[in-house]
Amino acid sequence: MRWSPTLFRWHRWLGYLVALQVLAWMVGGLIFSWVPFQAWVKSGDVFRKPIQPLPTSLVAAVNSLPTDQGELLALQSVATAAGPALKLRYAKGEVFISANGGSLPTPQSAQIAAYAKSLYTGDAPLVSVTLLDVVPNRLGLVREMGEKQNLWQVLFDDALKTRFYFDNRSGEFLAARNEAWVLYDFLWRLHVMDYRGGEDFNNFLLRAASVVALLLTLTGLTLSALAIRRNVRKRSAASQSFRDPV
Repeated sequence: MRWSPTLFRWHRWLGYLVALQVLAWMVGGLIFSWVPFQAWVKSGDVFRKPIQPLPTSLVAAVNSLPTDQGELLALQSVATAAGPALKLRYAKGEVFISANGGSLPTPQSAQIAAYAKSLYTGDAPLVSVTLLDVVPNRLGLVREMGEKQNLWQVLFDDALKTRFYFDNRSGEFLAARNEAWVLYDFLWRLHVMDYRGGEDFNNFLLRAASVVALLLTLTGLTLSALAIRRNVRKRSAASQSFRDPV
């Protein structure tokens, strides 16, 4: 019996430590299971992903590739606001050229707007086209485009405030974001307890919280076992007193 008060104190303080995190896990799990991921979070209801096959003039384009960027690591055919292009990843960075091998012009806001409209399948009007040096954080934790800077943002006036992001140099489509994505990412960061990148689900905080939650469960089970044993003893003592009255 002397263990009960000590275990109860441990159980109470462990409960204080994990209560909010357990609530975040439960709310996050509920949202993850109920929110349509592809349709809402990934903007599938209002977005058509651009597909760009390899250009027929690929041989001519390859013959005019830059030679001062180091080793060529990858070549990708991409659709941009300025038309089909090749994205070349060199050891020194990325280079864009047009599909025919010429230079790719820097896109203007009108081109970005037209390209965004061609990808948008919803009915809402386009609200704004903005060149952002830095994409602002949302809900204090969410970084819609990570560390990327100098991006075009196109905003549509639909229920989820859909936002398309494009590369400033080439006009290449980068990502679709909306309020459902922001909420999902925010809850995901709370769920995995990685408040910076949102990708490390094996971090120290998560492991520590898991251990504390396990201790909370074990102390609760132990208190329950002690309470059951105490009740059994009381009933046994009461039964014995009933059989042997004074």
